[in-house]
Amino acid sequence: MAIWQEISKNKRAFRVFIPLLLLYASSYFQRTALPGTIYKTISDEFSLNAFQMGTLAAAFVYPYALFQLVSGVLVDRFCGTRVVLTGGLVFLAGIFLFPLCSNLYLLYFARMLTGIGASTMYLSLVRETDRFFGRKNYAVMFGIAYCCGYGGGLMGSLPFERLCGIFSWRHVLLSAAGISALLYLAVFAGSKKISLPAIPKTPFSLKPFGYILRNPLNWLLFTCSNVTFCTYFIIQTVYGKKFLEDFAGFSSAEAASVIFTLTLVCMSTMLTTSFLTRLTGNRRRPLVRFACGLCAAASLLMTAAIHWHWNSWIFAVIYCMFAMAAGIPQIFSMVVQELNAKDIIAQSCAVSNMLGYMSVAVFSQLIGLLLDCFDTRVINGATVYSESAYQTLFVLMSAVTLSSFVISWKIPETRGHYLHLKANK
Repeated sequence: MAIWQEISKNKRAFRVFIPLLLLYASSYFQRTALPGTIYKTISDEFSLNAFQMGTLAAAFVYPYALFQLVSGVLVDRFCGTRVVLTGGLVFLAGIFLFPLCSNLYLLYFARMLTGIGASTMYLSLVRETDRFFGRKNYAVMFGIAYCCGYGGGLMGSLPFERLCGIFSWRHVLLSAAGISALLYLAVFAGSKKISLPAIPKTPFSLKPFGYILRNPLNWLLFTCSNVTFCTYFIIQTVYGKKFLEDFAGFSSAEAASVIFTLTLVCMSTMLTTSFLTRLTGNRRRPLVRFACGLCAAASLLMTAAIHWHWNSWIFAVIYCMFAMAAGIPQIFSMVVQELNAKDIIAQSCAVSNMLGYMSVAVFSQLIGLLLDCFDTRVINGATVYSESAYQTLFVLMSAVTLSSFVISWKIPETRGHYLHLKANK
């Protein structure tokens, strides 16, 4: 009841919160849809190898990761709505430019702009959810927000793949950009209907970042959350669909359906765990351990399935295990906030996010290099990577995820409380 009462009291705030949430979903669509969903289309049209495709993914992720730090400072200082109104313009420039590009370097540039603009949206949502709904109901509302955001990722899988089979991928992306522009205008209009927080007059300071980096508990959580997230994200957006087509014998539509399904699983897990942590007295640690353990188990099963050539449907099930493990990101995000201080929640999330997406960027390229090191075949004009390449990839992934699971047992329980009231204490 307290949740719905809180929502009822904040009806005016929803004029900003809902379009802000949908704009975040549109940014998730952009990071999911490209390049993985139309991997073959882009690689064939621009004659790109695996490393170049990994670099195209990294062109979004590197700026997104690095600008998390800038966005974290700005959001804590100016509030999320103001920051999105600025960053949204850069985001729109990138997503309108990408489908108009005619060469690889313009594609890189467009994805960089998209990453910079998108970097403002998640952290703004973190801060505005806390501001509008308070800490008591934060787990549920943030879980709902996360789930809606991942809905954009859902649209970037099978629906996007099917639309690109009917229409030109350029026209589909231009239409998506137009929808994002309308959502931006809705955020702008809604911001005029509510009062925004006063801008503090104190000078900028980098001390909070030192505070975050010196906290040893943060590094335990950063490791666990980033391994779980990075594993899922690379499968979802870069090489997961390609693997199903190369090794498991899935068609493009079937592989896109699997990516669609794992996104649904991830979203369902988000909602379930958000309510679960609220019902269990805001306990965080059991879910953190579960996520890391499930990710490690999925990696080991994938290695075994490749080695013994298990039935192709097994790979879809294992993908869903990765998705379930990754469906607990809001819990990791809440813990990293609570391991620090209330006045720097956006900045603590910014550091975690920055490290996570930097890992995605680095490993996207490293995986591309790894796959290119093995023998390849060309079938119907498409490059197909070998079994030994994928086997090596998941053996390495198993070692990393098992290490993360061991580390997860060292993370303390916060139960929804901040360890410190102020970052300067």
